[in-house]
Amino acid sequence: MLSTLLVGAPALSPAQADPDRTVVTVNGTEVKAAAYYRRMEYLPGVAKKVGNNLLDMPPGLITIDQMITDILVLQLAKEKGVFPSDLEINQELGFRKADNPDLMSIWKESGRTEDELKEQIKVELAQFKISTFGITVTDQDVDKYYKTYADRLTIPRQYKLSVIAVSVEADKATVDADLTAGKPFPEVAKARSVDVTRLQNGEYGTVPETALTEATRTALTGTKIGATTPWITTNANGSPIFVKFRVDDIVASSKDPLTPSLRRRIRRQRMLDLGRVQNDISKDMINFRKKAKIDIKQPEWASAYQKFIEQYLNTPGVVGAGGG
Repeated sequence: MLSTLLVGAPALSPAQADPDRTVVTVNGTEVKAAAYYRRMEYLPGVAKKVGNNLLDMPPGLITIDQMITDILVLQLAKEKGVFPSDLEINQELGFRKADNPDLMSIWKESGRTEDELKEQIKVELAQFKISTFGITVTDQDVDKYYKTYADRLTIPRQYKLSVIAVSVEADKATVDADLTAGKPFPEVAKARSVDVTRLQNGEYGTVPETALTEATRTALTGTKIGATTPWITTNANGSPIFVKFRVDDIVASSKDPLTPSLRRRIRRQRMLDLGRVQNDISKDMINFRKKAKIDIKQPEWASAYQKFIEQYLNTPGVVGAGGG
């Protein structure tokens, strides 16, 4: 059902559809779109996770499977009476823009259109509505969750750090001597550090304490802004590396305020958690897939897809809504 596969999919622009257009030129040699897409279809070294296994699958087959899965999700949503409306799709897009003001510019810079984003949102909303069918989470439920699981909603302490790393223990004394003599930390980092951050004068960036090793967290404890830590020993490819951080700033931990955005995220997560207990979307999707009439016109893909589906349906732990 390749004709069905294209229902609801964004139309390709004339440039994209033209097989004779030039994609790239290398020293005067042109690569046409037809050859480009053909190469992509069978590009080696691509795999798809099915259950706990990785199956080698060419991109062409992965694409066909994903398009089929998306259409089945939308059809199942329609059968259950939860097909996303245009209003819901536009509202969801609005929420995402509010959370990430750069969303559309990043999306369009990647060469994709707003209609394509809306199509993706439609499928994601359909999956969500199937998964949460019959589930209601009230404002009171959200408030209770917020109070009960405050620790999960806490932004951890963050450190803005600069770093000097040396690979020879004797170099620690050289670095310490430079710093004791009053040389600026950035200058010493640029001259002495073996870490790539030396190109930015040792600037390591701002990181949450949860992302740091226990040894680093211990060294940072009690280190004031502007001060440096003791040397920390770590390993890189089996060889010791000696690291010293300077604390440029500390941002104290804080609890996420219960903004409308956070309230929405909590509600959706609670709905998904409860939906996993009440609804068996994996079973629904597997049964829906089994009875679907799928006619792939390319014989090589039809045969390969049939073999994949047989393996998919017999793999323990597959996630029906995602195709594996």
